[in-house]
Amino acid sequence: MIMKHKNFLLVCLMVLMFCQNNFAQQSIATDDGFTITEIIIKDSVSVKELTGRATAWAQKKHPKYEKVNAVGGTSKVEADVEFKIKPKELNPSHDFTGKIIMHVKIETKDGKYKYTINKIRHIADNGKHSGGDISKDIAECGSMFLPEMTWKKIKGEAIKDANIVVEDIKDAMSTPVKTVSEDW
Repeated sequence: MIMKHKNFLLVCLMVLMFCQNNFAQQSIATDDGFTITEIIIKDSVSVKELTGRATAWAQKKHPKYEKVNAVGGTSKVEADVEFKIKPKELNPSHDFTGKIIMHVKIETKDGKYKYTINKIRHIADNGKHSGGDISKDIAECGSMFLPEMTWKKIKGEAIKDANIVVEDIKDAMSTPVKTVSEDW
């Protein structure tokens, strides 16, 4: 009898830990499309330092994606991220070669920052196979140009790409930036 209670308590504890970890990062499908957002606490780190880290992330080159239209302010950095995408087949019946584009915003306050990734879209090089917003069930170009299975592959690739950006942001925001001393 005591063993059953211990097992029950152990299962409840594991469920609570799993739920707590999952609520930290939220993936939400809203009217604006698919959005990933998370608030991360960084104790005793100033807003200036966090904004400096975010700016360093926006300026740093990455081998898997390109950052364009990066702008920054006193407490916010925004950029558009572009991943290249192409079919894995040699002669695909539906050529969706193009880009996955997403908007990234990092907002900073004293001791914490929040990143938001939204406006995730697929744009094909040839135009007629552009899928558009990944939160939609059917691609903007229609199911004749991008069948359901192909569209699901593109959406999966886009979400995987967004998670690469998340890991890169977390890594960059954990690394202190070298500041130039104002003493001369």
